[in-house]
Amino acid sequence: MATAAEPVLAPDPVAALAARLGDPVVATALHDLLDHADLLAILVVGLSGLVSRGDTIADSLAEGVGEWRTASTGTLPSGEEVVQLVQRLTSLSGPVVTLLPAIERLMTSDLADPRMVDIAALASRAAVRGAGEASATQARVSGLRALLRALKDDDVSRALGFVISVARALGQELRRAEPAGH
Repeated sequence: MATAAEPVLAPDPVAALAARLGDPVVATALHDLLDHADLLAILVVGLSGLVSRGDTIADSLAEGVGEWRTASTGTLPSGEEVVQLVQRLTSLSGPVVTLLPAIERLMTSDLADPRMVDIAALASRAAVRGAGEASATQARVSGLRALLRALKDDDVSRALGFVISVARALGQELRRAEPAGH
């Protein structure tokens, strides 16, 4: 027994680690972790984002509960309703984990570039407005003369210039993506 005057020596951490690694249960668990290292990395990144936005999420939840209380008749959900909600949320966790690699790839791709989002929004507004105008006037381009007349329109010319620029850049990207020798 150690007395108050004698310091207690801590065990060697390297020896303690080696002893734990010798345990078959620990070794199996480590193998499982290593087999799923890619998933663990994604989960760590996701959890890091969740933790970093914890205050925002908590505030949003509190606000949502407050809005729900205001909108409801003043009664809280039953325990059964809460259990059903938790079960639904739990059933979503599998598909969300499956989608994480695709979501990560999407978020790191050029599709998440704000300029791409702006272009998609611009094209969407134009498509909706153009579709509305086309159906209202039943606009048609019939024949080469009508097409040439349309090309004189400044807006049509600007849009075709944009399409041609995108087509040129797409062709360059396709050429870069081709395997060598083709």
